[in-house]
Amino acid sequence: MADNNDNFYVGYLALPKGLRGTIAALVIVLVALIAFDAWLVATLQPEAGDGHWADTPSEFVGTLTRDPYPMLRVDKGGVTKTYVIVSDEKRGAETALAKFPDGASIKLTGFEVERAAVGMIQLAATEMTVADAPSVADAPREIHGRVTVTGEIVDSKCWLGVMRPGDGHIHKACASVCILGGIPPMFVTRTGGAPSVMLLTLADGRAVPPERIVEYAADSVQLSGIVEKRGDLTVFKADLDSLRRTE
Repeated sequence: MADNNDNFYVGYLALPKGLRGTIAALVIVLVALIAFDAWLVATLQPEAGDGHWADTPSEFVGTLTRDPYPMLRVDKGGVTKTYVIVSDEKRGAETALAKFPDGASIKLTGFEVERAAVGMIQLAATEMTVADAPSVADAPREIHGRVTVTGEIVDSKCWLGVMRPGDGHIHKACASVCILGGIPPMFVTRTGGAPSVMLLTLADGRAVPPERIVEYAADSVQLSGIVEKRGDLTVFKADLDSLRRTE
């Protein structure tokens, strides 16, 4: 007569032979489920992006402009590079640059941030001086026509590389605080394949008041406006009355 207790598990005794195969199979299934869950979670997350944030500060000399946000035009071997300027943390650079007139040649120290060929300088020191350097001329402005695009309003600092990812609903709270703090907003659209990023302004080219757009930050939205090319920088002169969510 067979012993029905052969497969009965007692914690202080060795595992019965009849249960070893079952336990091994359950462990394999559990490990597979954990691996699948990790893959699924990773797949559903937004891409971190390829933004770059320099570990050490560099010195920059160029021409200051506030049209439409604080920016520095730098001569890179005969080619003009335009850098958006921001302060540390979640603050724009207007206060830090208040003592310099528009069009002044200045020298400053900051961390270089870059993504999608768009450059930014995060100020590393409050000491900035007038530079004995020739003025760097603004690039010719080319109107590329009116468009209606679907995309996302982002804060430029995080999206360009300070945060990864710097977009999507997971980043909404951070983007809202940055925009309210004076970080210039940008509009990112992925309708053409690779992300296209444009500095966001009002239809007349002036800076966007943060309160007009902050509630839409990080949401999928549709927006109409004029695309203007300024050398290495693309500006989206938007009609904010057309702004609406798409989901």
